[in-house]
Amino acid sequence: MSDEIPLIPSVPQGLREAAQRGTLIPFVGAGASVLAGCPTWGQLADGALKACIAADKFTHGQMDQIRHLTPRMKISIARAVEAEHGLRIDYGKLVNPRGGYKNNEVGRRVYRSLGKLGQTFVTTNYDAWLDNEISEAPLSVSANPPTRDTAGPPRIRRRIVSVEEFTPANLNQPNCVVHLHGSLADPSGMVMTTRDYIRRYANDRGADDPTQENRTLTFLESLFQNKTVLFVGYGLEDLEILEYVIQKARQQTSSERPQARHFMLQGYFAHEYELMRSLTQYYAQCDIELIPFRRDLRDWAQLTEVLEAFATAIPATTPLALQVQMEMESYLEP
Repeated sequence: MSDEIPLIPSVPQGLREAAQRGTLIPFVGAGASVLAGCPTWGQLADGALKACIAADKFTHGQMDQIRHLTPRMKISIARAVEAEHGLRIDYGKLVNPRGGYKNNEVGRRVYRSLGKLGQTFVTTNYDAWLDNEISEAPLSVSANPPTRDTAGPPRIRRRIVSVEEFTPANLNQPNCVVHLHGSLADPSGMVMTTRDYIRRYANDRGADDPTQENRTLTFLESLFQNKTVLFVGYGLEDLEILEYVIQKARQQTSSERPQARHFMLQGYFAHEYELMRSLTQYYAQCDIELIPFRRDLRDWAQLTEVLEAFATAIPATTPLALQVQMEMESYLEP
């Protein structure tokens, strides 16, 4: 490996082969949405608490006392206040990108490129960026091309938010996005609090009672076993959820079955080279190959350039019929 982190990394061979087979699934985190104008976890948590203050059900003094808590703990408190007083926090106002979706050019570039990398998507985000396919902006031959994206209406992707629909078969459904933690389409079902996370990822699959099956973990087991995942928009602050999701899914995987190889796009400054090397070794323990890019020139906006380069190099294809058949047969094995 070169001692310099590249601005645009090369596409790993395993990732290229997965794209050609149609088994590549982009797994999109908050970093992509933040780049596209959505709030950080901290901003979302503070926004929810401020909504409680605006409703006279919380005070600035109380908020100051918990300012050092983690975003998830803050959101848990806000949701508790919301439930106690019958509030209805407008999470759409808090989560949706500044200025909306249509006129957010950076967001449209990011998610247009992501849309080219897969036919099926998995996300832990609540926003609607992945729910619509973003069309190419038409080419202009005029001296003053339009500054806004004037492409036609987007194609709507099937949005999967119900745990009952978290099935291995839906990983082979084109033009759909699985919202693992819920969606703004149903704010009451969004996984936000510590209790929500524990319930969503509770490992009850060892029980003989089939009604105790955790569909989320079964879905993730199939995802990591049969597909190649490209993580986009995850960072050090997401290590907890990544460890939890991947390790829980792997616990139920037979050692006789080959493990899929997964990848993660992550940005670093040039002086973070040794950190990048250490995390490369760490992620390898989770069957994830780190794909680093350099942030020095454009900071996280460099991810936009990387995604556009990858979308050109490895455009999505439909899964081969033989691949789908092999996956279906694996589910029938004792």
